[in-house]
Amino acid sequence: MMRNVTGVKASALVAMRSQFAVVGPVLWLIQILSTALFQMWFFVLVSDFAGDPAAGPAYVALGNAVSSLTYAAVYGVTMAAGSEKHIGTMASILGTPTRMYYVFLGKGAYQSVIGLFTVTVSLLLSSWLFGVDLSGADPLTLATVLVVTCFAMVGFGMVIGSVGVYLRSSMVLGSIVLYLGLLLCGVNFPIAYLPGWLQPASYAFPLTYGVEAVRRVAMGAGLADVSHLLIVMLAMGAAFYVLAYLLFEVFERLALRRGSLDMF
Repeated sequence: MMRNVTGVKASALVAMRSQFAVVGPVLWLIQILSTALFQMWFFVLVSDFAGDPAAGPAYVALGNAVSSLTYAAVYGVTMAAGSEKHIGTMASILGTPTRMYYVFLGKGAYQSVIGLFTVTVSLLLSSWLFGVDLSGADPLTLATVLVVTCFAMVGFGMVIGSVGVYLRSSMVLGSIVLYLGLLLCGVNFPIAYLPGWLQPASYAFPLTYGVEAVRRVAMGAGLADVSHLLIVMLAMGAAFYVLAYLLFEVFERLALRRGSLDMF
């Protein structure tokens, strides 16, 4: 057990050092700020042009601020798996005393920190630039919602990232999930606008519950008012982590049998 905990910590530290070895802290911060700003700006302009009072600029800006978690929590984890395969280090991970699942769990832990920082910056930008009113939000409740949302989203990313152990498509799947989140999760318009047959798919994504919870907290809802949404995300997150563990074990064995650990 302690070996796995140590492996998670070491993997998170390596992930941080690797990122800043490629991109310096200043350039990384510029990237975070520009990505969050331009995404919100684009969809705010679209919503302003559409003129729908149910999905105005503030509605869209807040949704996109929360969805910025997806880039780090989901795409960041899946990209880590794809990168290991691309540079040929996936097989080397098997030589460590830590199971592959825990190595990527460490990468997910690091991405959680990045995701929470990104969403905090995005919320501040949405308030300063796009008129999102956060004055009624309880800071502790908002922080709790964001942490729980991030927990569930990283678990979701771990499930998708596990595919990268066996196949080359994890980064592609991560990109698909990234854009499905913008489409299905109530980020830019209410879920009720989707076709009836497509609406149930929205509730398979933890981001849907996270966006809804943040919107309610922004309007003054307390922890008790969003507790049912938090429970759903915690349950989904726990299920994702268990599923990811099983999938990492299965795909690792399949990749060893096929000899495809480092095939990109």
